[in-house]
This record gives sequence, structure tokens and C-alpha cells, in this order.
Amino acid sequence: MKRTLNWLGTMLIVSGIMLFVFLMDGNVKSEERQRGMIDAFRSVQVAEETAVLPEFAKDETVNLEEMEGILSIPAIDLEAPVLYGADAATLDKSLGAIENMDLPGEMDGSYAIAGHQAHVLGRFFNRLHEMKIGNEFTFQTADEEMVFKVFDIQIVKPNEVDVLKPQEGKALISLITCYPAYSNEYRLVVQGERVE
Repeated sequence: MKRTLNWLGTMLIVSGIMLFVFLMDGNVKSEERQRGMIDAFRSVQVAEETAVLPEFAKDETVNLEEMEGILSIPAIDLEAPVLYGADAATLDKSLGAIENMDLPGEMDGSYAIAGHQAHVLGRFFNRLHEMKIGNEFTFQTADEEMVFKVFDIQIVKPNEVDVLKPQEGKALISLITCYPAYSNEYRLVVQGERVE
């Protein structure tokens, strides 16, 4: 009996170590993929200015055509690529721009970015709940870098999409994730307006 318990304890410890290694490997690969998308996106911007495309940007594993831009939120230490689409496959790779909305930074328009709250040891929007009114963040597209200032934070039901409607006199961007952690009962919506 004691021998069986020792064996079982050893197996649980080994399984725990293997799970930890698996999660760490997934986290590293996810961060490398995101960093690769960001670097390739910025390389193409430099290439447009210099007319020389760096070798790194020719990497065929990075599809820059599906990339909307780069979201940077210093308050929560986030810099992540934003891909077009908010389907499950896209949100497993990165943040996703919700389809059929206005262009980012468009006056009297609304643009929205969705992301998982927890993803492989917590990335993407896992710290979005820490945002406060007045925090600033940037969204860099192929054409420009825009600065937004948070003016509203709401927790809504998934079907309450009116929160994403354009607001007159504002270039609106909404950052959306499930709420609370590990639940999809509600949505946390952080809204920012473009500032000059």
C-alpha cells in the first residue's frame, strides 16, 4: 500500500512538472509569434519609407494582410498585434478587431478590439480590468499612430451591443473581454476616445 502511494505521489509530481513545462512552452511560442507579427509589421512600415523590404518581413508564416495594427497599453504593460476578425481561431493567436465596424480613429465612428482575458498563463486582455478612466493607450496602423484616452468602463451582458454604437463627436475605440476571469457571463468594455 505504501509503495503504491509513493508511486502515485511520484507520478503526480512528474505530471505536474510536465504540465508546467507544456504551459511555459506554449507561453513562449505565443509570445514569439506575437513579437514576430509586431516586428514584421514595423519592418514593412520602414520598408515603405525606404523602399527596401527587410528579410525578416518576408517570413511567410506572418500574414501581414490580416493585421490591423498594434495596440499598446502602458498602464497594463501590453503590446499586442491586432488581427482582423474576432472568431475563435483569431482570438487564440492574438487580439481581434470586430468585423464590419468603422475605421480606427474615424470621427463619429466606432472600432472595437476583442481579446481573451486569460490565455496561456494570462496574456492579451488578462489585465484589462486594471484600466482606469484617464489612462491613455495607442493604436498603430500602417498609416499612423493614434492616441486614445479612456473615458468609460462598463460591464455588460454579451447581447448588449449598443455600447459599441458610434457617439457623435468622438472617434471611439472599445476594448472588450469576458468578465469575470474564466467566465463568459459578462463583457468588460473599456472605451477610449481619440485625442490629438
